[in-house]
Amino acid sequence: MTGGLTMAVFRIETIFIYPVRSIGGMAVAEAQITPGGSLRGDREWVVVRPDGSLLWQGDIPRMTLLSASIETDGLRIRGHDGGVGPVPRDIAGGDVAVRQDGYTLAGIDQGDEMAEWLGAQLETPCRLVRVGEEAHRWGGLNPIHAVSLASLAALNARLVSAGEAAVEVERFRANVVLGGSHAAFAEEAADELVFEDASLVLREPCVRCELPNISRVDARRGKQPLKAIGMMSRSRPAARPASFGTYCTAKGTSLRLGMSTEV
Repeated sequence: MTGGLTMAVFRIETIFIYPVRSIGGMAVAEAQITPGGSLRGDREWVVVRPDGSLLWQGDIPRMTLLSASIETDGLRIRGHDGGVGPVPRDIAGGDVAVRQDGYTLAGIDQGDEMAEWLGAQLETPCRLVRVGEEAHRWGGLNPIHAVSLASLAALNARLVSAGEAAVEVERFRANVVLGGSHAAFAEEAADELVFEDASLVLREPCVRCELPNISRVDARRGKQPLKAIGMMSRSRPAARPASFGTYCTAKGTSLRLGMSTEV
């Protein structure tokens, strides 16, 4: 208690890195912060069409069935069938211009073997491209996404009361999952979470697209939880339509599990 007011406690419960944009990621104990406020290793590879335009789960829902991790010998992508793709290697001379929403990033194609394997998994012609440090200079984006377990609990209570299935936190592709002692959606009112030697600057609410509606089991599109998120947003006067979670940038050296702060 401070001045008669109960402080909201935010604690980092889980950290996710998504090595490949729009593909499942990996949980880590610590994530290094880049000079631009993003997390090292996050979304440094992308999947593109043969013409270099970016692919995402909204185009190819099957992307949610794959997961990626960074191992000692390089990037690993695991398929929906349990198979593991070939370790990609930077191919000399395989430069690719990756295009999305008016932005162009320079990348390096990861080879025909990976392209063939990935295309079979996603059932569409595609290439894997490493954009590396360019990923952290993608214009117009707040690079870190945080969600609160308290907010997720409120959403799932709403879903279950309506006869719908609860959803797992992984549906939201958050980088930082916040626990602690705080009310649902308290993160929307915070400006900055200052930890020991790092902080999260909360920039704006995350207005959801259709990705949380895609099942991580069979890649089918549903109507939930986006419908419930929209209804709950309307009941919060300051909330944006269909918002859940917060876009952030980070300051400091690294984010670690167990970091906590009071707001």
